[in-house]
Amino acid sequence: MKRVTQLSRYFFILILFLGTITTQTKLYAQTDIVVNGQELTDTQGNIINAHGGGFLKVGDYYYWIGENRRNGVFVSCYRSKDLVSWEFRGDLLTRQSHPELAKANIERPKVIYNEQTKQFVMWMHYEYGRDYSYARAAVAYSSDIEKPFTFVKSFRPFGNMSRDCTLYKDTNGTAYFFSAARENYDLALYRLTDDYLDAKEQITTLWPGGHREAPALVKRGEYYFLMTSGCTGWAPNQGKYAYSKSVTGPWSKLINIGDSTTYNSQSTFILPVESNHKTTYLYVGDRWDGRNYFNSKYVIMPLTFPNDSTMKLEPRLK
Repeated sequence: MKRVTQLSRYFFILILFLGTITTQTKLYAQTDIVVNGQELTDTQGNIINAHGGGFLKVGDYYYWIGENRRNGVFVSCYRSKDLVSWEFRGDLLTRQSHPELAKANIERPKVIYNEQTKQFVMWMHYEYGRDYSYARAAVAYSSDIEKPFTFVKSFRPFGNMSRDCTLYKDTNGTAYFFSAARENYDLALYRLTDDYLDAKEQITTLWPGGHREAPALVKRGEYYFLMTSGCTGWAPNQGKYAYSKSVTGPWSKLINIGDSTTYNSQSTFILPVESNHKTTYLYVGDRWDGRNYFNSKYVIMPLTFPNDSTMKLEPRLK
């Protein structure tokens, strides 16, 4: 990510939030900051293309996997040891990966690891070009997170539409898929098969008619926190979250978080960062440009927890 010497009101110094950092991980020097609303570049100076993405810690590396819509690429992979310098590692899914992808549009890829099959599994939102009536989920897998994934299929889980989505693996290895259904009016929750390559069971519909999308899930202590946005196209809106002691619910009512536009962003992931025997949490969102997708930027901010079941998103200003 970029280093700058002058701070504006949109620059958030993560070192102040993360606290004391171990010399082993060396996360963030005192001058390292995240620049919200600016272009982020990789170690080669190229713009990072990873919108709607997710993160996965593998060994010493954090992997950032997200949308790349340039030159027939769908999903690209970056890695970093410090969350500051990101190295491009390759394209995981392209139009050439499978005949079904030749005219597809892929959004919001998320990846988890299956210890039983030794495979990294990706779920995503699949459309046929600009025709958003397809509204399908899609699945792919790879034995190496940095190598191309094998496309399995696109489908509607249990016949339901599937658009904005996220993937979550619980501490017991059970995996879940959340996706916007019924023209985005419902948020469906599914339990995956043991190999994570299919939906085993539709568990419930969260907030029927609530018109929620852009789900992002994390567990802290005894509580799960699920953040979502409203459905206003490319325009930002009021983010909301809910909490539960179980992924399968019951979930609390929706609670406002951030300001009325979620600081001009839409949620995509909540990233736990472990350091010095302490876990802190980062909100990762997209600042979309509806007129030119490639002008879209990223927003990364700390999440705080005033108590066990309350989550707050507030920009840290110098």
